[in-house]
Amino acid sequence: MPRPNKAFRRQKINAAIAWKRGDKKEAYTLWQKASDGMKDLREKKRTRHQQKEEEAPVADAPASS
Repeated sequence: MPRPNKAFRRQKINAAIAWKRGDKKEAYTLWQKASDGMKDLREKKRTRHQQKEEEAPVADAPASS
């Protein structure tokens, strides 16, 4: 299976090809699938990075003696 970003890009390209052929309904469905997939992927990345930030200890705190 290709990387998700490549799959979404291909869906958008296929949507553009369908649009140019005149198949507007197919183009809309392909574009919607690509849009939903990209949104889900971004949300997964966002939550994964937020979890890493929460788990990381604070190393920049100044040590006062």
